[in-house]
Amino acid sequence: MGGTVRRIWRGGPWFALMPLFFQIFHYKVEAGPLYALSKGWPLVAAPLTLYGMLRLRLPDGPLYLLLMAYTLGLTPFLSLLYLPNGLIDALLSSIKAWPLTYYFSVAAVLTLVRPSERALARGVISFGVATYIVMLVLWMVVPADRFQPVASGANLFSWDEGRGMYIRMPMMLAELSLFWLGERFIREKRLWQLLLLLGAIVSMVAIYKARLPTGVSIIILGLIVLARIPANWRWGLGALAMLPAVMAAMIVAPGVPELLGRIFDESLFIRLRSVVIAWDWITGDPFKLLLGSGSISSFSSLTLADFFGNADFWLTDIGWLGVLMEYGLIGTALIVAVHVRALLTARSVRNGSAFRSALGDYVVFELLCSAVYSVMYAPGPVVTVAAIAWWLRVRDEAGLTADEPGWRPARAAPAAIEVPAWAHGRIARPSPATPAPGGG
Repeated sequence: MGGTVRRIWRGGPWFALMPLFFQIFHYKVEAGPLYALSKGWPLVAAPLTLYGMLRLRLPDGPLYLLLMAYTLGLTPFLSLLYLPNGLIDALLSSIKAWPLTYYFSVAAVLTLVRPSERALARGVISFGVATYIVMLVLWMVVPADRFQPVASGANLFSWDEGRGMYIRMPMMLAELSLFWLGERFIREKRLWQLLLLLGAIVSMVAIYKARLPTGVSIIILGLIVLARIPANWRWGLGALAMLPAVMAAMIVAPGVPELLGRIFDESLFIRLRSVVIAWDWITGDPFKLLLGSGSISSFSSLTLADFFGNADFWLTDIGWLGVLMEYGLIGTALIVAVHVRALLTARSVRNGSAFRSALGDYVVFELLCSAVYSVMYAPGPVVTVAAIAWWLRVRDEAGLTADEPGWRPARAAPAAIEVPAWAHGRIARPSPATPAPGGG
């Protein structure tokens, strides 16, 4: 009975945890109970986190423990000193850093459930594909009056003058599945893969309408293609592209300011104002620059926007400068180290499979988007990818194939001790009382 339950569990139900570890519902109030579960998931998964900390020898465990001590211990304390925070607000301001614990809890889930690599990839990619399907269905069935102006606080179904109606889908797993499909296409070159890629990009442009993630996704897909082209071909294609590129630049250059205005509209200038405020704040005190000054929880009655007198001030919209303001040079260095290690670990397990390559592509995607979006807004996906990559490396060292469940080699049975033949009674032992032949 236990074996049957274990096989059923390995086959699928636990994959429902992946959207929680990838923070799919973390900022979607419309998800209702799933939103609340996502916020509290680090606490629910605390036993798994402890298992990962105490029982698994994760290579980057000390780095994560140090970063967690900094972001969950020191940073809230600093916010008490520099910002109008009470104790509860200071603790709540650290919620966005709680998903750092997923490095341990995801590793624990994988080692306890022990699915095959193929089953894991199938489950993760299925959720990514489902994201595109749900986004398309919502676009077709949700009435126009549900799309509210961004200023009203609308989250999932939004509207503004520059983009019109759009859906702010949580695209973490969708991006991973997009890169997986791109990796598969460059290897197999199937028409249906190309059509699905084009359909996914069109849906992001027409429905999702987040310019930076969409543009970065296209860039990474282009890099995937370039990586498979021989080096001498790349130089040749680059040389051929130079002339039309220069001509296009000469034609388009006069209209660049107007074009940028249409592309970024007011959001560019909002971010520039936030950058000035943040820079003035952290450079006014060397200790703020070194250690950071923490943040104020979005659940607080007084927000950072209120504190700085700018309704459009958001730490999460100014990239690494927002990270520097909250965590200082020391904390930022630790956060950079975690992301670099995640990228290196994901790159180290590439073996030609599309899924493994997509893991590294996803970390690159997050790093490129961090020019504008804070990596600490949702650190869960990157640390989850790092845990998956670690698990794949352990499986590789164990010699397991993609279809084999488990994560470590079975313990070899001890070699059997060879028993002498006489012990089985097949050879008579000479009696010591029998005299030797010829003795007299």
